[in-house]
Amino acid sequence: MKPAGALVAAVVVLAALAGCTPVTAGPPRARPDAVELAAVQRMTTAFNARRAAPLLPWVQLWTSNQFPTELKNCVAEQSHGQLGVDVQLPLLRGLTYGIIGSGSEPNEAEASLIIERCAVATPLDDRVLSVPQKHWQALYSYDLTTLKPCLVAHGFPVGSVPARHDFESLLNAQHPWSPYDAVTVTSRSAWYRISDACPALPATIEVTPPALEPFPFG
Repeated sequence: MKPAGALVAAVVVLAALAGCTPVTAGPPRARPDAVELAAVQRMTTAFNARRAAPLLPWVQLWTSNQFPTELKNCVAEQSHGQLGVDVQLPLLRGLTYGIIGSGSEPNEAEASLIIERCAVATPLDDRVLSVPQKHWQALYSYDLTTLKPCLVAHGFPVGSVPARHDFESLLNAQHPWSPYDAVTVTSRSAWYRISDACPALPATIEVTPPALEPFPFG
């Protein structure tokens, strides 16, 4: 029988090979971290959502590829299919909305409140757009060798990582690919677990996303 210390060491090595943060004893996280709070605050400020109470709860952060669809789905659900929204990323450029069909509801004020609430409920994590070009190689290596294996080990169907040239071209065009494009969870606690186990960015890369342009609701 192997000594207990050898078994612990083996678990840590296997976790590292899978790209995962080793599980340690202690209660799971129960509160948003600084990255999540900042993402929600960016959306709140951009959409003046403080007036949109009651706000809808957010479940996870969404990548640039996920966000437009998630916002559209939320708006459609909250308006009972009567409101459509079109989002042009990056940084919410060209967001437009309109009534679907021949109805007159929701009115403009109601529509703005629905979009504000949904924006805060679908916080955007586009920190990768602020990664300096000098760190793109390190980011690519992290996604390829650490982040994707970690997410796959947790059961998420991450597709093939683009070739490095394509990866950098997408970054340069501000339409980045991310292993987190394949991640959807159903609860905040599940999000805390996966985002803590598989951080979207390596600890060696620290970025601060710019403020979003305020959306011109009246």
